[in-house]
Amino acid sequence: MRDPFWKSAKVLLHYKKSLAIAAAGVLLSAVAFGVGLTTMLPLFHMLFQQGKSIHELIQEGMLDPSRPAIVQNLGHFFMSIVPDDRFLAFVWLMVVIAVFSAVAFIGKYVHLRYTFTVVSHASMRWRRRVFRRLIHAPVIDVLREGTSDRISRFLTDIWLMTNGYRLLLGKSMFAITQGLAALVAAMFINWQLCIVVMVVAGLLAVLLRKFGKRIHRASKKALVVQGQMLGVLNESLNGIRVVKVHDAEGYERRRFAVVNREHFTQEMKARNARALSGPVVEMLAIIAVQAVACIVAYFIYRLGHSPEEFMTALFMLVASALSFRPITALHNDLAEAGAAASRVMELLDLPIEPTGADAPDGIPSLARHQKSIAFENVTFRYRPNLEPVVRGVSFTVQAGQTVALVGSNGSGKTTVLSFLPRLLEAQEGRVLIDGRDTSEVSLRSLRKQMSVVTQQTVLFEGTIAQNIAYGRRHESMEKIIAAAKAGHAHHFIMQTPKGYDTLLTEGGVGLSGGQMQRIAIARAVLRNPAILILDEATSQIDSESEAEISKALMEISVGRTTFIIAHRLSTVIHADMIVVMKDGQVIAQGKHQKLLETCDMYRTLVNTQLFSADS
Repeated sequence: MRDPFWKSAKVLLHYKKSLAIAAAGVLLSAVAFGVGLTTMLPLFHMLFQQGKSIHELIQEGMLDPSRPAIVQNLGHFFMSIVPDDRFLAFVWLMVVIAVFSAVAFIGKYVHLRYTFTVVSHASMRWRRRVFRRLIHAPVIDVLREGTSDRISRFLTDIWLMTNGYRLLLGKSMFAITQGLAALVAAMFINWQLCIVVMVVAGLLAVLLRKFGKRIHRASKKALVVQGQMLGVLNESLNGIRVVKVHDAEGYERRRFAVVNREHFTQEMKARNARALSGPVVEMLAIIAVQAVACIVAYFIYRLGHSPEEFMTALFMLVASALSFRPITALHNDLAEAGAAASRVMELLDLPIEPTGADAPDGIPSLARHQKSIAFENVTFRYRPNLEPVVRGVSFTVQAGQTVALVGSNGSGKTTVLSFLPRLLEAQEGRVLIDGRDTSEVSLRSLRKQMSVVTQQTVLFEGTIAQNIAYGRRHESMEKIIAAAKAGHAHHFIMQTPKGYDTLLTEGGVGLSGGQMQRIAIARAVLRNPAILILDEATSQIDSESEAEISKALMEISVGRTTFIIAHRLSTVIHADMIVVMKDGQVIAQGKHQKLLETCDMYRTLVNTQLFSADS
């Protein structure tokens, strides 16, 4: 199976120009670094061979007739510009090293600047891709998995994955190119010594890979637990009122402690591997250096090789090793980034709803509803191995009628209404609008005909006008105000500091529950729906304004097919049809008076829930 991190890294190819500039910068830096190192050879010769000047060294090393013509030409050039005086020649070489160091630093700056540019673009692209997938995923996937783990993947895992890109393109490229430059320079001076060192480095690379696998496994488990920890934190803080009223702080502490300890355990497994890899590799590196030093001594003392040559080669190999040293930590970091990448890539495997550009060609649109809506033997379960939450639901509603769904909590009322806009897809049976199966028409044309007002009012950060016009951003202010008046929201909106331009914070903090609900009703009115769904829409409205809001709902439902999940008797009495549900099934349907006479469960609901809510 292909590594998820390298699969995800294909996104970097979208920025070829910046990558090319970054590569040019790192190559410039490496070449300048390598050339600078080669000047160390004459320096060592001058320091160790006191009787020879730099001109004599050039004469011996570059002007020998056996050398290639290009080397001899360079030798003549250096003879003409390098001073013959030993001290001045030494200073001249130090200036040359400084110049090449400056060039290397410039190359490094260019490399890092464009590397960070590429990584920032890639990070933005990944956030956009993942958010698009999450926002277009079917509701059933959110209900099955929850949101906390997805938020954790979106925030933490994308950061870890793209941080791996930064390390890969930044630290690793710089370390590898500089290390290779030093290695090539050392190879040019003494290839036998370089081969010995490369064999040792290969053994260290195998060991690093074993550590990397352990870190990858432990890191992925730690990220999974981190998502669970975020879920506990989110539930505890969002439900802080319930926690405190029920004196459940201790329970929440213990619940958090369990996932926190599990996260610590998995994190320690990864950290143990990371902590062990450094010392082990460094210890082996010391042993390897000692072995190389013994080989150098053998060449010098037994075979009579020049000590200056070996010292220079050894110096370059040390420089190469120091350049490659960050690769030890980099390998561990990439293992962690790989674990994060696998979790991010899993999000891209989520299915998406067929809306907009994702809609298949040739899917017919649904004309505006004007005849009937029918549920035919609809059955649904959240998971294949679970019992159905809705079983064989069937009823028919004529256009313009108001239908009330009643039943105890968990009877399946909200689930049934979720089939209308296809937030959930029936596994058996079908939903027909004007005789057309909703699963066979354009999803966008279906949802454009509907407005939903739920018990839990959802407001977004932005102005009041933007919240009313949510999903219809090009509507005129006149239509927005008219919708607010229809929802009985205009009066209190005008009392806010800036009227319709008043900014709301996340969740509509500062507004009462009734005010937020009236904004949601105005939002529904603005869509001019053919089908109106009210999921206990008046439950958050205070008693003082309930009468006028109920009147407003009755007014806006005229000419529309309206479905109401009711909890008040006054709502149920005026419905054209009442559907009574129990355990996911329809057990009775009809008007209020008929059901009072024929349905025992309905009479119980009226006496225990609906009537008490009105009183």
